Amino acid sequence: MGGAGQCFQEEGAAPVLLAASFVQAAAYRGRRRAKATFRARVALLQITGEIRNRCEVLELVLADAAEQQRPAPGLHSTAAADAAHLARELVRVAVIADRAAGATGADVGRPYELTADAARARWGHLYLTWPPEQRPT
Repeated sequence: MGGAGQCFQEEGAAPVLLAASFVQAAAYRGRRRAKATFRARVALLQITGEIRNRCEVLELVLADAAEQQRPAPGLHSTAAADAAHLARELVRVAVIADRAAGATGADVGRPYELTADAARARWGHLYLTWPPEQRPT
């Protein structure tokens, strides 16, 4: 009988050692996963920084509006829409980062009270376009 890392093509055939190719493939997948996870984390940092900046500006704008008798029409709705857009982007990039780190559909969907199938249907098509992948020169 074959030991660990051996595979028999057919009965009576010589064993083919596949352990080295499995290790190489696993190492390759690990490097790709680490690279994708890093890019997603950079994007998360950028989005959270943008949210922080927008919150500071919003605080100043709302403080100015509170001092006035009649704030600019649509000011509050514009601020809320901007925050909602950034929050959606934050969720999308967080899902991409989790998937790049090897999370399952169930792992991704759990915080949002979604099944694995629902999480895959909602976010399975997403991929990261920023920051651009660095190509070796």
